[in-house]
Amino acid sequence: MKKLITTILCLFFLGSGTTLKAQALFEEDFNNYPAGHLINNYTSTTPQQGGWYSGITPPVLGSAMVTPEAGKGNVLIITSNGVSTVGGLTFSQDYGIIDVLWNNRTVGNNILKFEYEFYGTDNFVVGGSVLSQGPSLINIAFQSTQKRIVANYWNSISNKNIILKNYNTDPYPFNNWIKVEMFIDYNTKNVYFYIPTLNLQKADTFAHNRMPENVYFSAGSLNSSSVVKLDNIKISALQTLPSYILSTNEKLAAKFNLYPNPATNVINITNSENMVVQQVTIYDVVGKQLNTQNFNEETQIHLSVENLASGTYMLHLRTNEGIAVKKLVKK
Repeated sequence: MKKLITTILCLFFLGSGTTLKAQALFEEDFNNYPAGHLINNYTSTTPQQGGWYSGITPPVLGSAMVTPEAGKGNVLIITSNGVSTVGGLTFSQDYGIIDVLWNNRTVGNNILKFEYEFYGTDNFVVGGSVLSQGPSLINIAFQSTQKRIVANYWNSISNKNIILKNYNTDPYPFNNWIKVEMFIDYNTKNVYFYIPTLNLQKADTFAHNRMPENVYFSAGSLNSSSVVKLDNIKISALQTLPSYILSTNEKLAAKFNLYPNPATNVINITNSENMVVQQVTIYDVVGKQLNTQNFNEETQIHLSVENLASGTYMLHLRTNEGIAVKKLVKK
């Protein structure tokens, strides 16, 4: 069942004593639809059942069927229809749905969370995205044909890919329901990708003010044996990041050392595991980005801070393991 909602959910985290306000904006679990085609006319550009439409040019190379599954209710199953040796389809909501919901979110809920559940067999390239001004704003794609799982997000002027995992030696995670979670933190300009089922997590920074406008799914490279399933699509607006996202990045930050701190002119950045740093971004205490410097895969950084006014700053260190955030005090 698709729901366009603005419910506030208060989640109490045991042991932390903190309350996280999560505002659910959009949900789709397919449970309110009869078994059969989700989209009755795959070539139509008009939204159909549940507001979903495909609008692809004939011939149609795949089908999206609402199907009951034990223990999950209805799920959406995507298969090739046999017209081509490589089938697939795309489907999305109409513009004017997600953007309106986001623009009317509760004040202060400036973290977007996008999640869905995925199941795949045989060959597929499947991704779920939130779009903005055409391109993907944030995305996680499962690519069995390339033996990898890839994250994608809008950086500043283009899309950037992050390999969450290559499966060149490990078996690809076929035939399992996999939950994915993505976060865009507009307060700190960070993106986070998290797949709890596979214990995968990455983070990075961005420099733009693009807002979410649409939700979009694509499934391609399907052969006659391919089966792709989707369920529990959801978009939420959060006030703060979940503790399980922050805890991983805090562990990464603990591996870095800043000295001298407080600093006057230059700060030295080192780490205990010789992790390389690609970029350092400086924010003030209210989250305003002040400066970004790129580095050539360096394990030790000498960063000039002489132009900063006296005060407290947050350094975002971008590494291959994610974003490490360290506090800097300038004398």
